[in-house]
Amino acid sequence: MVIVTYIGHRGSYYLPFAKMAVEREKAKMLAVSGIQIAIAQLSSSSAKATADAANAAKGNVEGKEGKPADNPEKNFLIRILPTLNRWQHFDLKEEVDGVDGRISICLVCEEGKINLNRMIDFKKNTFRGSEQSGWKVLMQEICKSIEKVSKSGDLFPAFEKIVKEAKFPFNDATELITKKEFNFFKDSLFYQPPTTKKHDTIYLTDIFTVWSSSDKLEPWLFSDSMNALFGLPRVEVDDIKKRKEQVEGWAKNFKTKSNWSNDWQTILMPVYGKELRTLPKNIDSKLSTTFDPHFFSVLVHGKVGEVTQIVYAILERNKHAQGENDEYDVVIKKLYWI
Repeated sequence: MVIVTYIGHRGSYYLPFAKMAVEREKAKMLAVSGIQIAIAQLSSSSAKATADAANAAKGNVEGKEGKPADNPEKNFLIRILPTLNRWQHFDLKEEVDGVDGRISICLVCEEGKINLNRMIDFKKNTFRGSEQSGWKVLMQEICKSIEKVSKSGDLFPAFEKIVKEAKFPFNDATELITKKEFNFFKDSLFYQPPTTKKHDTIYLTDIFTVWSSSDKLEPWLFSDSMNALFGLPRVEVDDIKKRKEQVEGWAKNFKTKSNWSNDWQTILMPVYGKELRTLPKNIDSKLSTTFDPHFFSVLVHGKVGEVTQIVYAILERNKHAQGENDEYDVVIKKLYWI
């Protein structure tokens, strides 16, 4: 009786553990697979297929000169903008996909965040740009906005001290958490799209990055936390369908190269519902005038049963060296298991 009781007792623990271990490995595979979904969405072939299908439906596959009616950048924007900063869910069935589970991905553009390394002159230990319109002025405004949302203390003196003491470029934006003034971000490092209507959290790596191709911000592709700091509309739950219906109207005045002092009213006013003058002072000098995003991040949840595995990846999107103009390669630059 003792032996049988002992074996039964051990078995009652082992069987649930074995089930959990199997689900965990499956969830890990789904999480990694989610990165491949993001890569497929960022590749130009997906964007081109969407544009070709839309043009074919209109009977206008090619323009007068035998070229696609819309340029690749506009096609890409129309494809990516509705789902940017939002959850996309993909449900899997065992009879079709080999596993019962769910992959959830959220794409965010790193060009829509502030690059720590590109705002600092590490040789002089100062902010780049002039005293009147450089990064120092803008960061004063940004820090004030962070203070309002986070209810933290005076951040800019602490941030300026970090700049003066910086000896080397940041390896990761999460290094800021080592400073006590940024400790309030300890539970909000990586962006999580909202699941309820009311949300006011901002995230450290959704404001700052070390992955972008310039010191400019891409105004089409601001991160959700940057929208919060700029007083622009934030992500709404389940609004992808509504945005898909709106995006072609938003993109009708799209320009590959823009002068935002003149073009904001006609191009981005319909998107954000705010005038440029309502944003932080001198922000127009820090907005990218050429639409050419290269770096994105993707948050992936892989769920099987009750087990969820989370991965966060930095992706770089570059034009294919020898392909057509609208072909892109997407590579993984960094991977985090969360």
